[in-house]
Amino acid sequence: MDEYFIDLREKKPGCTENPVVRLTQLLARVEEGRGTLRVTSDEKEVPLKVLEMLADKRNLKFQVIEKNGTKVTVVYSK
Repeated sequence: MDEYFIDLREKKPGCTENPVVRLTQLLARVEEGRGTLRVTSDEKEVPLKVLEMLADKRNLKFQVIEKNGTKVTVVYSK
């Protein structure tokens, strides 16, 4: 089983490198049962509630593994 990782705090040029686009692609892999996804985000940019709602919408398990100030790291799994 693969473990994918994305840091939503990083911003790269171009639409295919958009963190939200990349997050959506990786969540689809988790939905298919192809692995787990670890996501690091800044709650000022993407609130924890939004990350949790993405899991609910896709029927995925969601776990907060680190919360330090506004930095939060979560794991999505099938």
